[in-house]
Amino acid sequence: MAGYPVQPLPKKLGIKAGQTVCLLNVPGTFERSLYASLDVSSEARFVHDLRLPMVDMIVLFVDSTEELERRFSDVVHRLHPSGGLWVAYRNNSRRISEDVVRRIALAGGMAANKACDIDSSHAGVRLVMRSEIREAMLYRVAPPPAISRMRRSRRTTARIAPRVVRAASGAGSTQRRVRASRSR
Repeated sequence: MAGYPVQPLPKKLGIKAGQTVCLLNVPGTFERSLYASLDVSSEARFVHDLRLPMVDMIVLFVDSTEELERRFSDVVHRLHPSGGLWVAYRNNSRRISEDVVRRIALAGGMAANKACDIDSSHAGVRLVMRSEIREAMLYRVAPPPAISRMRRSRRTTARIAPRVVRAASGAGSTQRRVRASRSR
């Protein structure tokens, strides 16, 4: 549209300084345009695999609904609770659309909060965890609670009366009868 300045790609995606961004299945043209439009002071960290414990943002390019369904749970489990997942797909694709991405996200506990054209050939939808799920998932981020090292006081134990050995009556173990016969 005329009159609107074109935003740089990192600003359009919401990439901020200090974030860890995972790029999955990205085309080379997208990656080159992303790196070219990065500000020197942004200092965002870009990775291409999900072996890291948690990432702030994921950009996932998919070609079909089946691919999105297959990868969705793995991708969401590596996402920071307050992070965002961009699902990018080709414009005018018959195999996937914005509506399908929103439905899969809703079934997976996420909600769409932004949609835009990422570049001339791809559109994207930004997904975030729903607020009630985000609050429940914050245990991933918080450090474990400190364990107090209280000393436990010992309870006094009841005194047990000494065991009296009875004379062998013919019943019981052979060892007990032998001991009883020796003590006489």
